[in-house]
Amino acid sequence: MPGADYVRYFQPRGYLNTYFADFQGKEEKDDFQIWMMKGHHETFQSGRFTGQRLLDVGTGPNIMSILSASKYFPEITCSDYVKSCREELQLWLNDEPGAFDWSPYLQYTSILEGNSTTPEDIASRLRSAVTAVLPCDVTQPNPLAQQSLEPFDVVVSSLCVDSACKTKEEYCACLGNVASLVKSGGGLILVGTLKGGNMYTVGTEIFYNVPAIDVDFLRDSLMKFGFGNIEIKLQSSNLDVKVADTAAFYHLTAEKA
Repeated sequence: MPGADYVRYFQPRGYLNTYFADFQGKEEKDDFQIWMMKGHHETFQSGRFTGQRLLDVGTGPNIMSILSASKYFPEITCSDYVKSCREELQLWLNDEPGAFDWSPYLQYTSILEGNSTTPEDIASRLRSAVTAVLPCDVTQPNPLAQQSLEPFDVVVSSLCVDSACKTKEEYCACLGNVASLVKSGGGLILVGTLKGGNMYTVGTEIFYNVPAIDVDFLRDSLMKFGFGNIEIKLQSSNLDVKVADTAAFYHLTAEKA
């Protein structure tokens, strides 16, 4: 099962070194990190989603999904299935020696914000905003069952549901579980992989994504869960196919009735 594989084999620092260590913060064609960060920044800056409480489902060991969010949401809850990922994230949040260096990402966020805040300000802002790093299992009807928290104003999830499922049916169920964490009138922001790419590597280990997701399936599934105003933007992948065979990514925003 995917969950057991992640607990046993997933190495958070290996993942960060493979996919995040070489970030330059330059506007390059097909750069996934740039595209994702700009997508989040533009979504939050637009004022479309507002509130106090934001949940990031499947944060993993990285902070990309919540950098821009921390300017607008004073209470951010992070979550992940894998304990070692939560511990790696906590190293940075606690500003401990040996934590992964996110300086280039903080610098690029500062640029996106018109240099109105310094990278150091953004780091402090984010650390202050994150109130908890919790266990989370998107295969369960209530992914945060141990905590029994109230639904959130906004839920963000990046490349999480994809890796928790093997079939479209499982994907739809997990998507519904994540959607249940959004309050009525709240917002959902999803980033994931599209049909055609179902593998990525961390060190010598291979992990698999659900292989058959397309835009129509995403839209139809979310409509069944009570979401409207669904907007989906696509981006081709610049990753080496030997590292990850993903052809394209999606950035989805939606509102819950």
